[in-house]
Amino acid sequence: MEEKTNRIVEVIVGSVRPFELMMGKIIGVMLVGVTQMVVWLAMVTSLFTILGISAAPSVPAASMTAEAMEMAREQPALEIMTALSSMPVTEIIVMFFLFFFGGYLLYSSFYAAIGAAINSQEDSSQFMMPMMIVMVFSIYAAMGSLENTDGPLAFWASMFPLSSPIVMMVRLPFGVPLWQEILSLVILYATVFLFVWISGRIYRVGILLYGKKPTLREMIKWMSYK
Repeated sequence: MEEKTNRIVEVIVGSVRPFELMMGKIIGVMLVGVTQMVVWLAMVTSLFTILGISAAPSVPAASMTAEAMEMAREQPALEIMTALSSMPVTEIIVMFFLFFFGGYLLYSSFYAAIGAAINSQEDSSQFMMPMMIVMVFSIYAAMGSLENTDGPLAFWASMFPLSSPIVMMVRLPFGVPLWQEILSLVILYATVFLFVWISGRIYRVGILLYGKKPTLREMIKWMSYK
């Protein structure tokens, strides 16, 4: 929207296609987010490694009394390490990045289309509100899924592509059948490809449109333009 206001986008699209410009913005910001999360993951891993070493008993377990072992088990660091050891950490990390990529591409492509179509911040409310409602629903569905991770709400919300990146991550520590994880990812990435295609069609028209507030009907028509 800022580039449209400053007329910079007219110069940019002289060198690249609108779809390439949109994907360049999306992927660029996504890689920044991935870098940030990798740094966080490395810091957390180092922290728990240090906690695990510092919490280890200084005497052999065979020579410890029952009372001493009970006290050692009550240490917070040991409790955390014990809880983590019982969770599928590797599976959670892999699935986290897969759902992050899918969820980010899904929402960012939609927001990119909105940003290209509007001319002011005020015009975005009518398009942003539905997506905000979906995101709020996803958070509440995730909170509700904690009480019953295998219930109907948890299952269907983890299959619905707009909420699955949030809800599925809540279910994973409690154990999710592999077929549900795969099915959720297939639905998510199929929807991602559809959203990226739709957003690309809207982006190429809206990015050079000035002075007019688009309606949803007009944006649907843009998708059929050659």
